[in-house]
Amino acid sequence: MIALTGCQTGQPTHRPQSTSIKCSVPSVNALPETKEAQEKGGVEIAVVPALYKAVRLDQVIITPEQPTMREQLSLIGQNAANKVFVAKTTIPRLGVQPERLQFNLRINNKLARVFRGQGAVVQFNVGGKLVPFGNTDYKEFINGIVPPRNETELKIYGPSLSLIPEKGTIGIFLYDVVTATDPAGNVTEKQNYEWYFNYSTQIAEETAESKTTRGLMDITEYQQIKRREATEQVRAAHGQLLSQE
Repeated sequence: MIALTGCQTGQPTHRPQSTSIKCSVPSVNALPETKEAQEKGGVEIAVVPALYKAVRLDQVIITPEQPTMREQLSLIGQNAANKVFVAKTTIPRLGVQPERLQFNLRINNKLARVFRGQGAVVQFNVGGKLVPFGNTDYKEFINGIVPPRNETELKIYGPSLSLIPEKGTIGIFLYDVVTATDPAGNVTEKQNYEWYFNYSTQIAEETAESKTTRGLMDITEYQQIKRREATEQVRAAHGQLLSQE
């Protein structure tokens, strides 16, 4: 959503129109055979899915316009220098947060030595298919350091929710987690962990209003908004390319 602090808009050009907006809200629950917390070699790791909720993510579209004769008369006396006349259209949208598959990890290091996630690999499986590494993010885990007999929490991220089927099974696999080292710090033992979750969605719906207002906006702010829109379009296109790999 774009905030327009410098836009001097007038009354809506038409009466706000009510519309129904919807989105699919995920529910992620561990399968009965999956233990939330698993301990191997003195390292206990628990995986808990994020809680998803529907939130308003209204889209605001700014377009330069030529003011009507009536609007020109209303602008008399206003300082129009370095400003552009625009139409601001607010389109109601309902979205989900988080926008990606997200899990919270709790690592309890019961060892006498420091635990490091470096060298481990996290893998997601959704609906029987391996998720490409470009759609995952587990930097927090591999960069994680937990002192002896201490606990920490971090997050791992899977693909965008838009890339996930409406229902299915999600598998999370942690490979080559170091659970033991010798006095010199050399790795002597590695373990693998795995969790399975049921994924489903429910429709969230509410009534909202769309509206358009017209007025003057500072040209610098207008240019900033347009640059931000262009950046977001590039990011969206890049995300689509990664999802196709």
